[in-house]
Amino acid sequence: MAETVSETPGRGAAPQVFTRKASGLVRVMSPRSAIVYTILTMSVILPWTFAEAPTALPGSSFMIGILVAFVLEIPLALAYCYMCAAMPRSGGDYVFQSRVFGGGVGFTIVFGLFAVWILQWVALGGWLMAVLGLAPMFLSIYSASGSSWALSAASWCVSTGGIVTISLLTALAVTVLLSAGLRQYLRVQAVLFAGVLISLGTMLVLFFTNDPSSSNAKLDAFASSVQGGSSFTANAAAATSAAGISLNPGFALGATLLVAPIAWTSLMWSIYSVENAGEIKSANLVRNQFKIILGSLVAVTVMLLLLGWGLNHAVGERGMIVASAGYWSGVSEATINGTPLMPNLMAIGLTTSPLIGILISIGYIFNSFQIVCNSMIGPVRILVAQSLDGLLPDWFSKVSPRWKSPVNAYLAYFVASVAWILAFNYVTDWSTKWALGVTVANGLTMTVTGLAAAFLPYRAKDIYATSPMAGKNVAGVPLLTVVGVLAFLSGGIMCYFLLTHESLGLAFSRDNPAPYLLIFGTLVVSALIYMIMRVMKSRQGVDVRYAFAEVPPE
Repeated sequence: MAETVSETPGRGAAPQVFTRKASGLVRVMSPRSAIVYTILTMSVILPWTFAEAPTALPGSSFMIGILVAFVLEIPLALAYCYMCAAMPRSGGDYVFQSRVFGGGVGFTIVFGLFAVWILQWVALGGWLMAVLGLAPMFLSIYSASGSSWALSAASWCVSTGGIVTISLLTALAVTVLLSAGLRQYLRVQAVLFAGVLISLGTMLVLFFTNDPSSSNAKLDAFASSVQGGSSFTANAAAATSAAGISLNPGFALGATLLVAPIAWTSLMWSIYSVENAGEIKSANLVRNQFKIILGSLVAVTVMLLLLGWGLNHAVGERGMIVASAGYWSGVSEATINGTPLMPNLMAIGLTTSPLIGILISIGYIFNSFQIVCNSMIGPVRILVAQSLDGLLPDWFSKVSPRWKSPVNAYLAYFVASVAWILAFNYVTDWSTKWALGVTVANGLTMTVTGLAAAFLPYRAKDIYATSPMAGKNVAGVPLLTVVGVLAFLSGGIMCYFLLTHESLGLAFSRDNPAPYLLIFGTLVVSALIYMIMRVMKSRQGVDVRYAFAEVPPE
């Protein structure tokens, strides 16, 4: 399906193939707001590295693993900086890939592995809201007040029915907010960011002012006030050990290196602002892309290291292994009222103040809400770009004149998210064995974009000639090609380990082929949609290949 876009199909001037000369979207996001957006998207307070690595990878050093992931993300981040400066349009990955490899590749990869699979993040955002945001807040209130309603509310939040209800309401609220325009979202984003920073700062203070001895005593008291019993931490450690998990594994270099793909599930999103680049002011300036993409990457890496350092200071390696066992290995004794010991619940357990507990929880609630926001903003821009190219019905690219928002695309994505939320929570193994399919699918998309950067100087010469990278070479080879090759290799390494190591949750096996079949299935469906739309447009006298020879309209 690859198509060379530097050659014009047929003779004569290319016809108008876009649905209109302007997308209808407006540049309302400043580079500073884009940095905040990206930091929130990377979800610094969410716990994947600390919740998974200690038990999935015994003997691993999450600090080293985070740094390795940071180094491997740099080439991808640079490739996206340069590609976005060359094509500062909404639709990001789709625009980059389709202008280099043609619509067949660009549409199939980005629709099938990105736009569809980010629906998983809408479902995950609802789960995070319920399990990591609301449930710990209610446990904190119950611990301080003894109010039975608070304990009932916490239990409901972690139940399947509670998670589904909260997920659907969150997705609906986000759809309404975003349909009102990006300008309205940016007002809310400022509040969300402040809440996240306050939550993170509060947790760090609690972690650095406690040690394993004091933390164990406080967690025992907190657990006793919530679920009764005594010696929670000792019993949780004993149950973890009985599950075959070593509490003193010793350092393992191989396991440490495998932490990088887990940390990458956060750091990989440093590039996410490119999906709505058409609404970012001065997005064509490389220096602004450096600030947005590289700046947020550095900021979140530092925050993750601080959070990990604080956790280790407060509960020690043994405590982190026990907390991880409650989430990753399903050791129920290592949870409090069925809620896993994520960083926020551990921090809440270190204070007797319900107000501090609520303050910490609000940050998680806010970040969970923003995850659902960004999970709709990015894919909807991709749908708009694909519709402008004629690969989806024009209905998807209609932008409200009043709100400057693609309301139709938001409604379509919300409807799709409802089905995904239900499947995520009710289909057996979906939320466990299948969940990381989103990381692999999205990571593969980013890896292909790295390859597109490498080929841009050769397959889209006109676009490259007007880009900020034109004429910048290394030993006669375009710098963009060098960066793109490194990006392709670094992304490929991450995806390879995610696909082949069972400890990372998605390794192929005969007992667990479903994630692979689902990923392959979305690609097949995406390819079929492309072929159908191309035939339909051809019958209307429109050759969609013309669209891929130029940058989409603003």
